[in-house]
Amino acid sequence: MEGMKLAAAALALVAAGAARGEDVQWYLQVDNDVAFATDRWYTSGVHIARTHRASETARWEFGLVQEIYTPNTNDYQPDDRPYAARLFGYGAHHEYLPGRHRTLAVALGVLGESALGRQSQEFVHHFVPAPEDDWSRQLSDRPDVQAIGVQSDDLPFCPAGRCVAHYGAVLGNNLTFAHAGFELRTGGPQQLTTSALRFAPTPPIAAAHGWSGYAGASARWVARNVLLEGNADPGRPDVSMNHGVVRIAAGVAWSADWGTVTFSLVQDSREFDTQRAMQRFGILAVHLGFL
Repeated sequence: MEGMKLAAAALALVAAGAARGEDVQWYLQVDNDVAFATDRWYTSGVHIARTHRASETARWEFGLVQEIYTPNTNDYQPDDRPYAARLFGYGAHHEYLPGRHRTLAVALGVLGESALGRQSQEFVHHFVPAPEDDWSRQLSDRPDVQAIGVQSDDLPFCPAGRCVAHYGAVLGNNLTFAHAGFELRTGGPQQLTTSALRFAPTPPIAAAHGWSGYAGASARWVARNVLLEGNADPGRPDVSMNHGVVRIAAGVAWSADWGTVTFSLVQDSREFDTQRAMQRFGILAVHLGFL
């Protein structure tokens, strides 16, 4: 019951933030490991958001996110991560200065059964065949609160294209980590930022039309990850979290009059000791400029 109240509060936060504003933009982001024909670990994320202009150099953003985490159901391994889902609403402020993009955000939601991870996965698996999942041992309901801060700065010396450094942190009761990374972008004024290396809401809005691309890497130090406080095997101790995780990512984007499409491929190093392989997933983001 408490989880449902938090989920309702998150929805109210999004609805209140989306009530008014100028230069309104909407975007949908879908993270999924189907890009690598797998169904494991961070297997799905759905993110819908609305942004509007706050000033000449700033935007407000309000959104809703659902994330789903499962063990490797295609290839059983002992001591795998537990089933878990998150559902949260957030508000973010973006500041765009010459050579700098700063984002500050707060999020409120629920981790557990009330996040509706089982229902969402079962709905998708009606259309996409997959092994049977056992959500009976998913993590129990608890609040999910976090504050996010990240800054992306252009670097003065870059051999080609545009070099950008990202650094920031996520502070929450369920997930806390700091990160820093580097990215090379190409494509002139139509270059886009993505969430893959910023670990924060990032509207895919370009200044010009055309193609662009990026590639980069990031490292994060994880102090807390409640999503790994469990085990897919009943009676077994919690899986052992790795505090250091490395991410590499690359992607392309196309911007036109109607909006923007971005696609990224992401690989993370192992998040827990008994994880047998790297985590890989894709990120597809669609921005509709006419809504």
